[in-house]
Amino acid sequence: MSFVVNLISLILINFSSLIAQEVECQGAVLRILNKTTNEKNYFITPLSQTIELFNSSIIIHRCVKVENEGKNDEIALVSHKLKNKFSKEEVFLGWIFKSTQYLNSPNNPIYDIKLEKCLIEDPIFLNNKKSI
Repeated sequence: MSFVVNLISLILINFSSLIAQEVECQGAVLRILNKTTNEKNYFITPLSQTIELFNSSIIIHRCVKVENEGKNDEIALVSHKLKNKFSKEEVFLGWIFKSTQYLNSPNNPIYDIKLEKCLIEDPIFLNNKKSI
């Protein structure tokens, strides 16, 4: 009987290590590279905050740190609205990955948008950790 219990617990332990673990985050750091000037800017933003660029706007809806079988990655759900010269908007809504940045990324003729990291705590309050 104890053999069966030990066998079941061993199977459950191995099965639980195969399940991906997710950590919901409150913000993100984006690296925005201007392709024409080669200037890099880093934007620290909370979720649902709009980042306005010259020709587009970006919103991070969700940012998640994922660990699956010992491999860590960070992914963000991003909406990117590109304003073109004909007053039409091209909308990208999708997941961007830190590890494979060009697998799925917004198409912008001026800017290269990359996820640098997800922030577990709200970035608005990161620098205000003084006690009252």
